[in-house]
Amino acid sequence: MEDQKQYFKGTVPPPVIFFVLLIFGYAANRIISLDFIFSAWAVRLLVGMPILMISGIIATTATIIMKENKTAINYNNPTTKFLTKGPFGFTRNPLYLSLLLAMCAIAVIANSLWYLIFLVIMFFVFNFGIVAREEQYLTKCFGDEYIRYKNKVRRWI
Repeated sequence: MEDQKQYFKGTVPPPVIFFVLLIFGYAANRIISLDFIFSAWAVRLLVGMPILMISGIIATTATIIMKENKTAINYNNPTTKFLTKGPFGFTRNPLYLSLLLAMCAIAVIANSLWYLIFLVIMFFVFNFGIVAREEQYLTKCFGDEYIRYKNKVRRWI
């Protein structure tokens, strides 16, 4: 049990937060529709789909790199090493960034301001509730090596 406390990063996995906020956005949009910017379906797809594809590429690449390096993908497993290649070279949080981009793409495609509101909420939860805690954990685990990485690579983009 002590080992679990050592690497415990939080209570709710980020994908669960994403899906809960996605459902809230959908429900809010069904109750009171708040249109976003783009009215034409084709324009929304032309703008939203590339964002969604970038999100998927970032998530897939980060997951493959994590599996290749045998480090924790599961939110509550210990991190065996921090990574610096692939998307980890331009963001310290590629999986969280991919969820934020996915919510942004959904907001555009659905033409709903609600999803943008929940995107902002998700960003604050990730940034201040999860990432801040994880950075403390990684600093404890990897010390100066992680601090140098942190100084070199941005938290988001």
